[in-house]
Amino acid sequence: MAAMAKSSYHHGALEATLIDAAIVLIEEHGVDGFSLAATSRRAGVSVAAPYRHFANRRELLNAVAQRGFAELGERLRAAPADDGDDVALLLEQGLAYVRFAVEKPALFRIAFDSRGRDPQSTVGPAALAAFGETLDRLERAGRLRIPLDTAMRLCWATVHGVAMLTINQSRTFAEEDSETLRRHILSPMLTGGVITAD
Repeated sequence: MAAMAKSSYHHGALEATLIDAAIVLIEEHGVDGFSLAATSRRAGVSVAAPYRHFANRRELLNAVAQRGFAELGERLRAAPADDGDDVALLLEQGLAYVRFAVEKPALFRIAFDSRGRDPQSTVGPAALAAFGETLDRLERAGRLRIPLDTAMRLCWATVHGVAMLTINQSRTFAEEDSETLRRHILSPMLTGGVITAD
């Protein structure tokens, strides 16, 4: 017990460090290729140290998924757009979604893969709420071709599909992947079937 207390005392950011270590292990070995013991070694702490924050591997995976959703939500909320142009904002949010997946594929995969962890019924929807808010404003402005619920599902399916095809190295998406190509793909998909003309 004394050793654990001493270790955590000198390691004030232990929880975040363990999550970081777990993400690296998942990047290297996949979700099935990491354990609390391996995470401890990667973080440079004793095997007992993680149990101050996580009762088991499942809880650590939950924390990784929560980190992923939190970062995704931040990206969507930070998407740039001209003031009042929600059509442009919807596209920028879609691009931000795909960009997050490409830049942090392990974190993205864990967020949307519930194997070995609990469903994230609160943080998941909260991360995607930025899409919903944009679409809600478009609906109130009379700009949606389809019901709001359908538009939300369509937009999410579209950006998630492009993200997965890209990080899974589908030749059609990954070989020529660029921000310009993503924009050319997402623009008609997100706006053409969802948004009415001015």
